[in-house]
This record gives sequence, C-alpha cells and structure tokens, in this order.
Amino acid sequence: MVKGLIQIAIVFILVLGTTVNVLAVPYRGFNYDYWGRSVPTPSAYEPLRSISARSISEELGSFNMPQDLFVDINGDIYLVDTGNSRIVVFDRDLNLLRIIDSFYNEGVQDSFNLPRGIFVTQNLDIYVADTENMRIVTLDADGNLLRMNHGAVLEDIEDDFPFFPLKISVDNAGRQFVIVRGVFEGIMRFDPRGRFTGYFGTIRVAVSPIDWFWRIVSTREQRARQVLFIPTEFTGMDIDEYGFIFTTNIGTGAGYQVQRLNPSGTDVLSNFTDFDIVGTHNYPVVGQFAGPSTFVDIVARGSGMYTAIDSNRGRLYTYDSEGNLLYVFGGTGNIVGMQRVPTALAMLDDTILVLDQLRGEITFYEPTEFGRLINSAIALRYIGDEAAAVEMWYRVLELDENYRLAHIGIGRSLLAAGYNREAMDYLRRGMDTDYYSVAFRRFRTEVLQSNINHILTAVLVLALIKPSFWIIKKSRKRWRRHADA
Repeated sequence: MVKGLIQIAIVFILVLGTTVNVLAVPYRGFNYDYWGRSVPTPSAYEPLRSISARSISEELGSFNMPQDLFVDINGDIYLVDTGNSRIVVFDRDLNLLRIIDSFYNEGVQDSFNLPRGIFVTQNLDIYVADTENMRIVTLDADGNLLRMNHGAVLEDIEDDFPFFPLKISVDNAGRQFVIVRGVFEGIMRFDPRGRFTGYFGTIRVAVSPIDWFWRIVSTREQRARQVLFIPTEFTGMDIDEYGFIFTTNIGTGAGYQVQRLNPSGTDVLSNFTDFDIVGTHNYPVVGQFAGPSTFVDIVARGSGMYTAIDSNRGRLYTYDSEGNLLYVFGGTGNIVGMQRVPTALAMLDDTILVLDQLRGEITFYEPTEFGRLINSAIALRYIGDEAAAVEMWYRVLELDENYRLAHIGIGRSLLAAGYNREAMDYLRRGMDTDYYSVAFRRFRTEVLQSNINHILTAVLVLALIKPSFWIIKKSRKRWRRHADA
C-alpha cells in the first residue's frame, strides 16, 4: 500500500516537473462587442515564464530600471539595462552572449550613460540611444564603434539643443528615426551618415469646443495663463516590413494614440470600425484604473497586425490591418504574468516579450490555441486565402461561439461565394450591418429571379380574374333577359 502511494507520488512529481515553466493565467481575456461593452473571451496568450537577470546569469546581478527590448533576425534578445548603463545580449534559450557596457572611441575607452533605446539592423549593426550622453551610438556586430552623432553637431539646430534620445528605429535605407525627450515637433529623422534631415510625423491635438469657446472670450492676459494646445510626446515606435513606422503617444483623447507613418510622415493607419484605436473603452473617471489607456510601446507583427501595451492597466491590445480589436490580455498586479510598470515590447516568433522596468523582469507570453487560430485566420485573410481563413474561423467559433470577427469573416466569405442566405445569418450574428445589407439585397434579388415565372403567372392570373368575373356577370344578365322574354 505504502509502496503504491510512493509510486503515485513520484509519477505526480514527474508530470508536474514537465510543466514548471507554464504559469496559470492570472487574468481574463476579453474583447468589446458591437455596443462597446466588455465581453469575456478565452485568453489569447498565456504567460510562459518570467525571467530576471539571475535567470540568465548570476554575474548579471539585477536589472536596474530597464527601458527597452529588441529581438534581432537570429532571435537573440537585446535588453537595455538603463540603471546599470549596459546592454545585455542573450539568446532565446537564456544563454548569456555578451554584455556591452563600453567601447573604444578613437583609442579611448568610452561607456554609456543611462541609455534608453536600442535597434539592431539585419546586418547586426547596433544603434543605441545613449540618453544622458546626448548621442546616438552605432556599433558593429562585434561591438566596435562605427559612428556617433550628438545634439551639439546637428545641422540647422542650435548648438545647445538638448538632445536626449529615448527610442530609435532604422529603416532598410539606413535612415534613423529618433524620439527625443522634450521635442514636440515630431520624430527626428537622420540620414545614414547621422545628419539631421527634419522632423517626421506629428501628433494631432484634440481641442474641445469648450476650450475653443474660452479661448475666444478670454482676454489676452487670460489666454497667456491658459494651457497651450501643443502636441504630446511619442512614447514608442516600431518599423514594419514595408518600412512604415508604427508609433504610440500619450493619449490625446481624440483617438490618435497609435499612428502608422508612411515615408513622408503621413499617418495612414486604417480603421474601418466604429471605435477609435485607443485601448480601453468606457473607462472609469475615478479609481485605481481611471482615465484612458496610456500606450508606451508598440510592436509590428506582420500581416498587418500590431500590439500596443497600456502601462495604466498592464494590458496588451492587438489589432489587425483594418482596425479590428482581435484580443486583449494581461493586467496589472504583483503575481507572475501581470505587470507593474511595463515599458517595452518585442516579438520572438509568435511569443510576445514584455519588459517590466519596476520588477526588472521579462515576461514571455505564448499564444493559446485560441490565439493561434485568430493569428492564422488574420494572416491567411491578409494574403487573400479566404477559404483557408474560413476554416480557421470555424475552429475559433468552436472555442468561442460569440467571437464577432469569426462570424464576420465567415459571413463575408459566404457572401463572396454567392451563398447569400447563409451569409446573412453569420453577418447578423457578427453585427456587420453594411455587409448584411448587401447580402439581403442580393438574396432578395436571388429570390425574385428564381421565382419570376411563378410571380408573373400569379400576376397574370390576378389580372385576368376581374375581367373574367365581369364577362360572367354580363353573360348572366343577358341569359336572364332572354329567359324572361
């Protein structure tokens, strides 16, 4: 008896030992319905593990207020350990590759001073926003200095310009896009040699009618004391496969928290929905989670998808190329899988990495079956393979029969295939009023065309009934007159 219990306990321990890295999901997944109400859904991503500096190597000590993450084309992870003024590089298996805390500048050893941003190109050149040194440092794959640019030597800008770079992205042509502290004109753009070429993009400012009214009726002295209507600062950015720049900024209340800037700096972010891309809806005015979402970073995921993180609530919001909110997960808390002060995002294949500056930890989130199916459906639809996408949507409905986008995706596919009656049913469930109207018109035309012979016969019969009764009535009167005669 005792021996049997011991064997059962050993098996139980071994089974648990194979899943020590898989954490319980400490949050609920949700989305918003047609009316903007929060509705529960299966969780699209679950925390796989959370790592600290000591998880990688004991020699690292602890991360101190880290600010940025980047994953290169080989899957190696670069962490900007801001408080320790160093860059820590490790692979996907958490093997420490190197620590970059110094480099040689004209034969003299130089070092970083509270860096905050990083970008690694496809040829593994490393661009570091060395914030408190007021410069961009570019290193090659071996850590050798390639070039530097400073605020003091920027062309067309005064020598004492306070150049404090925070985040940096680099396109395939080598142009650098830099978010700079205190700069409201837009993202600073540099050519491949590091020369300033102008500002890129701008944040639209939302001004309410009440604010305009008080500006009009106020005296000159009163207007001088009022808050100026100036843009807010950018908080994060990422570059997609087409060279377009996704950006986030502090909420303006007008739905411009996320932008997609083309090479000329124009926002071309698509949104065909009735809701702004602002993260949370119907937020409380007071309380712990009062106010709108505060997006601090964004990652372009390919197939038109992108994910932004809200530092106010610790949630991650993922959208498709049409502005549809695909899923929401995450939250704020002290347990593993939740965030305290998230500051950066990165993608490692389908795994999402979230950097928490307060904890000094990275949480790895991997997709659940629900999340994988949605990602696959969106990717297939993005390349025009509607038939394969519909198969994914059917499988999504097996997990969540109320998932709107699955109903809409199936309904639109049926509509394109000519199955108007079936399409109406799915589009109604998905509350897609525009396409439902199209399906209804086509179904109505289809019914009329398929029954035109019966309809014309009925019309002809109805048209002949009254004359027939009139002839019969006249015939009867004539017969009665003849009979009386």
